[in-house]
Amino acid sequence: MPLSLKIYNDAALSSVLPKLTALQRTDGATGPVDFVFYLGSTVSGKRFQAASNPGVDNILISVADSNPVGGQGVGAIKLAASSAGLDSAVAGAALDLGSEILSGASNAVEVHVRVEATDLTEGTYTDLSLQTNNLVESYA
Repeated sequence: MPLSLKIYNDAALSSVLPKLTALQRTDGATGPVDFVFYLGSTVSGKRFQAASNPGVDNILISVADSNPVGGQGVGAIKLAASSAGLDSAVAGAALDLGSEILSGASNAVEVHVRVEATDLTEGTYTDLSLQTNNLVESYA
């Protein structure tokens, strides 16, 4: 059964994020493009933990690349818990979200994303996605 934990456009968890779109000029004039999304579940009374060692190991969100030899690399993406954290975040590194996430909008986890991709020719690149480590869902 799939997890009820999803990525949302808003803190109220009312709009699931279908995909992240970032437009950048190939000459670098655009600069970095920042986004905020929210990781959460609208199913009440749920707890999400790392499947490897629930309640001990941390939940990580990272950038996955389905085409490492072409398209955009994970080094174009930074993840942080705050907007200010993007400046010091390491490009391509996973973001640690703690040992559990509880369901409900009041427990949604804010994730900040910075895209800086000025080294490609103009086009649409769909090889990058966000993923968590393997998680288990249980009743809180």
